[in-house]
Amino acid sequence: MTAETVLPDAGATVTATATTARRRPFRAWNPTLTTGVCLLGGLVLISLVVTGFGPYSAEDVGNALLGGPTGGHWLGTDNLGRDLFTRTFVAALHSLLVAFGATTLAALIGVPIGLLAGYSGRRVDGVLMAVMDIAMSIPSVLLALVLVSVFTPGTAVLVVGMGLIFVPYFARIVRAPALTVRERDFVSAARIAGVRPPVIIGRHVLPNVLSSALVQYANTAATCVLVEASLSYLGLGIQPPTPSWGRMIFEGQRYMAHDPLLVIVPGITLAVATAAFGLISDGLQERIDPRGTRRTP
Repeated sequence: MTAETVLPDAGATVTATATTARRRPFRAWNPTLTTGVCLLGGLVLISLVVTGFGPYSAEDVGNALLGGPTGGHWLGTDNLGRDLFTRTFVAALHSLLVAFGATTLAALIGVPIGLLAGYSGRRVDGVLMAVMDIAMSIPSVLLALVLVSVFTPGTAVLVVGMGLIFVPYFARIVRAPALTVRERDFVSAARIAGVRPPVIIGRHVLPNVLSSALVQYANTAATCVLVEASLSYLGLGIQPPTPSWGRMIFEGQRYMAHDPLLVIVPGITLAVATAAFGLISDGLQERIDPRGTRRTP
C-alpha cells in the first residue's frame, strides 16, 4: 500500500517539476533584453510624438542660426535655424523604418531559403549555400554603395538594397538548426506518415529555428542602422530635406567648433539605437541558451 500511495505522488512531482522547468525561462526576468527593449521603445515613442505632435517641423527654417539650447529649442538650432531636437528624432524614425523594412525583407526571403536548404538533400543544399556564400563574400557596405549608385538614392532603394544584401545571413543562420531538426524523431515520423514536405517544414521545422532567426533579426537591424547612416553621410542614403543621422553629422562637422551639439546629438542617438538592438540580441541569446552564456567560476 505504501508503494501505491507514493508512486502517484512521485509521478505528480516529476510532472510538476517538468512543467516548471519548461515554463521557468519565460518567467525569468532578463535585464539585458529588458534594457534593450526599453531603449528602443523609448526612442520609437519619442520619435512618434515629436513627428506627430511636435511644435516644429524638421524642415522649418528659422532666423536663429546656430542658436544654443533655449526654452523653445531644447537642443538649439542648426545653420539654417532648424530645431535640432526635432530633426534628430525625425531622423530616428526614418532610420528605424529603413532598418526594420530592410531586415524584414531579408528575413522573409532568407528564412525560407535556409529552411529549404536545411531540409532538402545535399544537392539542393549545396547549390543554395554556394549562391549564399558568393553573396556573403561581397562586403555589405560596398554592395550597398553599388546599388544606390546604380539606382536613384532614396528610402525604397535603401530598404530593397539592404534587404537583399542580408538575405544570405538569414539563410545561413536558419540552415544550421534546420539540418538538426530534420533528423529528429518527430520529423521522421511525419515523413513516414506521408505528410508533405511543405507541411513538415512549416509545422515542425520552422518553430524550432525561429529563435535563431530572431537573434539574427536584431543583429541585422543594428547593422542596417549603421549602413544607412554611413550611406547618408556620403550623400547616398535618405535624401534631403528629410533628415538622417549620417547627413546631420556630415553637415554639422563644419560648425563643430561653434556648436558641437550638431554632431554629438545625432551621434549619441545613433549609438543608442545600435546599442539597443545589440542588447536585444544578447538578451534573446541568453533566453535561448542560458547555460551557454554563464561564466565558469
